[in-house]
Amino acid sequence: MAYKRLFFSFFLFFFTLKVTPSKSHAVYVSVCNVYEKNGVSFFSMRLFKDDVFDALGLKGYSGGLSEIERKNVVNYIKNNLIVSVDGRKKNLVLDRFVFEGSDYTETANLVFVVEGSLGGKKLSIKNTVLFDVLEEQTNIVGVKISQTKKTLTFNKNKKENWIQVN
Repeated sequence: MAYKRLFFSFFLFFFTLKVTPSKSHAVYVSVCNVYEKNGVSFFSMRLFKDDVFDALGLKGYSGGLSEIERKNVVNYIKNNLIVSVDGRKKNLVLDRFVFEGSDYTETANLVFVVEGSLGGKKLSIKNTVLFDVLEEQTNIVGVKISQTKKTLTFNKNKKENWIQVN
């Protein structure tokens, strides 16, 4: 429940900011929710489009991305969000990739899947998304699986964390 409040508080704050279009947003954060449905584990990530574009040197509008540029975004996330279960690295498989919002509040929304349940296992995450371009970046991962509800926070000083899923 705490990660939901944190998630909605951050995004409510972002969408109520009154900033001119020439300025960037004031907070640098990404949010990833981890949950399960029908024996499949989902990693749903949201991050600001302009931050991703800056990290990859992309220009223009999200709707104008080429297929190669879209793959570069996906690969960037996969290279910076490393998931291991019981010490074994898992391959994140893209399920969905869309952009939502507009202007400086537009977000890239990526959903990755990992086959199998995480219940009863040790979930380790290394999350360095956007740390290479934004000094103030914070990444939040909310895990809500079975009886486990926990929020993990990542920043330039803490790039890895783990949780025992019950």
